[in-house]
Amino acid sequence: MRKAHLICFATVLAFLLLLTGMCFAENQESLPYYVSDTAGLMTSEEWRKLESTAENISEQYGCGVYIVTLQDYRDYGSYNNFWDFSEAFYTRYNMGLGEARNGILLIMSMAERDYSLLAYGRDAHYAFTDYGKNVLENRFLDNFMRSDWTGGFADYINGCGELLGRAAAGEPLDVSYEERSGLPDEVSTGIIIGLPLLVGFGACEGMRRNMKPVKPRSRADEYIVPGGINLSLKRDVFVNRTVTRTVIRTENRDSGFHGGGGTTVNSHGFSGHSGKF
Repeated sequence: MRKAHLICFATVLAFLLLLTGMCFAENQESLPYYVSDTAGLMTSEEWRKLESTAENISEQYGCGVYIVTLQDYRDYGSYNNFWDFSEAFYTRYNMGLGEARNGILLIMSMAERDYSLLAYGRDAHYAFTDYGKNVLENRFLDNFMRSDWTGGFADYINGCGELLGRAAAGEPLDVSYEERSGLPDEVSTGIIIGLPLLVGFGACEGMRRNMKPVKPRSRADEYIVPGGINLSLKRDVFVNRTVTRTVIRTENRDSGFHGGGGTTVNSHGFSGHSGKF
């Protein structure tokens, strides 16, 4: 009987040790900071300021704003490309806030100047549209070209705060139909109205010039062709058709920010892309 109790106690103890080890391993796989500068691109004071700002914005909007710098991502395993590594990094370290793990990550590998800007989670996709990410990139990439790392990181974090603020107000930064064509609203309107008028005027002017001047007749019978007109063939000819297309924008009203954005999400649930700086 005593031996059975000892075996039971040993089994329970082993289970508790295993559970403790699993919890410890899980904690080891979680990043302790929003800004992780493994590549050593900033001073301690610069890091503290950026970390504080990123933490405040992340907690305010419930969406993690992350920066990770590495010397060489290939030191962490074999991956097809930097984007695959970036997705795996976000997943492995349990990044993001809330059940949906909403977050945006700027991750850099200095060896070959690779970077990825990726978002995850329903609310993050709503706040960081494809167009919004492009605007955000333009704010920090120019700093990186001058090796102004701290300035670029500050622009990135503050830009994330602005985009999250717009999303929280129900107005995420997205591109309009006219902006997609690269033209301002007034220019697009002028083209839509003026171009058909110009084409029509040109066609009428061309027909007018091809017409031969004739002498007016005073009697109606002078306009009758001798022998009359014999219509032996009747045929309906399809000349043209007018098609009107209306762009329909769909929105996802189920997110915490109550709306949807123009965001392309891949099969793994990520949006964004990789590039060089």
